[in-house]
Amino acid sequence: MPQEGALFPHLTVEKNISFGLKNDSENKDRVSEILKIVGLVGFEKRMPSQLSGGQQFRVAIARALAPKPALVLLDEPFAALDAELRDDLRVEVKHILTQTNATAILVTHDREEALVMADYVAAMKNGKIIQFGTPHEVYNSPVQPDVALSTGDSIVIPAIKDGQGKVFTIFDESTPENGVQGEVVIRPEEISITADANNFNATITEIEYFGHDALVYLEMKKDLKSRISTRISAPIEFKVGQKVLAKHAAQLRWFNKN
Repeated sequence: MPQEGALFPHLTVEKNISFGLKNDSENKDRVSEILKIVGLVGFEKRMPSQLSGGQQFRVAIARALAPKPALVLLDEPFAALDAELRDDLRVEVKHILTQTNATAILVTHDREEALVMADYVAAMKNGKIIQFGTPHEVYNSPVQPDVALSTGDSIVIPAIKDGQGKVFTIFDESTPENGVQGEVVIRPEEISITADANNFNATITEIEYFGHDALVYLEMKKDLKSRISTRISAPIEFKVGQKVLAKHAAQLRWFNKN
């Protein structure tokens, strides 16, 4: 299924869907069945120009699924849609694929889309798969920083591992003089902050407000060059310039330097 749907403008909804069917005696039943699944019963005689963008998309997915293919390739199918329609349709498409028991490969650069829709995610770099697993596995246990960055908001910061295997970062008060140089990947939602003007280790430099939550950017006292962000749920009671104590309490994803 191509990005734009590529419906035949001179064919009705019914004829678009039946285009790939070969057995004329079964066409009508299959078209009726697939129209029910995509929620377009009653639209059989309409032309593509008489449909909304979302309806055209449903016709395109119906046409792709009508022949009962063993595998469906969705090439960035939501790329041309506005954000609200894209969010609605990806839920519907996942439901349609489940109903029809169709296996699909979804090509996307939208990391949220991949995590929401997929049973399994394959992260690729330079044309090669570098990690394959469930969305939970790939998001929480990336095999390298690039995978973490491609699957969600991530922060990569320098770290040192001592002889006992303990990892130290800019969130720690002390740092060993000797140790293995590396870096860790953390997620903004894994960092908590509390207002503390007397015992602070960071200063708020910027707040990106999204309504339901916000990304709060921090300048760390220990390393002014590191740009750290934390995701805070609404209501947001912090202000730019405020001194805070930042803590990271989740797992440290350690990677050797280089």
